[in-house]
Parts: sequence; structure tokens; C-alpha cells
Amino acid sequence: MLFFKKKKKDSAVEIKAFFEGNALPLEKVNDPMFSDKVMGDGVAIDPVNGNLYAPVDGKVASIFDTKHAIGFVLDNGAELLMHIGMDTVELNGEGFDLDISVGDEVHAGELMGTIDLDFVKSQGKEIVTPIVLTAMDEYKIEFVKTEGPVNVGDVLFKICK
Repeated sequence: MLFFKKKKKDSAVEIKAFFEGNALPLEKVNDPMFSDKVMGDGVAIDPVNGNLYAPVDGKVASIFDTKHAIGFVLDNGAELLMHIGMDTVELNGEGFDLDISVGDEVHAGELMGTIDLDFVKSQGKEIVTPIVLTAMDEYKIEFVKTEGPVNVGDVLFKICK
């Protein structure tokens, strides 16, 4: 009887849209570290506004000093890296206003901060933001939405062991 089956700890975790905008496959990201999946596999979003939301329920594992990249650890142990824009490390955090800290528990759809997209673009940087699963050998990805318009909370992909 499936009705009484316990929820397994290794069930799939949903990775949700963290910006409103347009999803695109990593192959279309203008940076070989992402388009060649050197960092891992995932999906990118070209945002239409700068409100940045948590993509998952999990813990903030790292925030680069320059605030352009955020690492998450999920309950199933998977690690995700969100890289806001391309070459944005060079902005030294300018235009990035994050309301989260390392060690914080976040919940999918929770506002984590704002990015001044106009400022980032005015500095000649792209705003396309990939999110990738970094430990590809341990987890599998099931893509749900990799192209077209997305709203915050739309499922981009699922990961499981």
C-alpha cells in the first residue's frame, strides 16, 4: 500500500526559479565555465528585475566577499552554486544587496536581497545567472524547465541521489 509508504530521505529536491525572467540552458551562457558545465550542470535565468529569491530549502553555505556567488547545501547533502551575472566579481559587491548570511536557513521563494541590474549592466556585465549542482557524480538532475519565461517558484529542475 503506497498510502502508508514513508517519505524516503533521498526523494527528489526541487530547484526553483530565484528570479523572474527567462530560463535558458547552460549551453547558452556566455561563459565557458558554465556553458561547458565545468562548474556543474543546471539552468540559468536572465532576470527582468533584481529581486533575488531562495531557489531551495537549505542552508547558505558560502557567500563570496563580492556577493556575486552564493553556495547552498540541501538537506540531501547536494551543493548548489548560484553565480549572479558574468564577470560580476569585478564589481566588488557594488550593486548587490543581500539580506542573508552564511549559515542561514532559507526557504524556496524567500526574498534574499536585491541586485541593481541596471547598475550591473551599466558596468558592461551580463546579468544572466546560472545555478548549478556542483557534485555531479553523486546526484542526478531531472530538468523541468530550461527555456522560456519563469516566475519565482517555478521548478527549474529536480535533483536526487
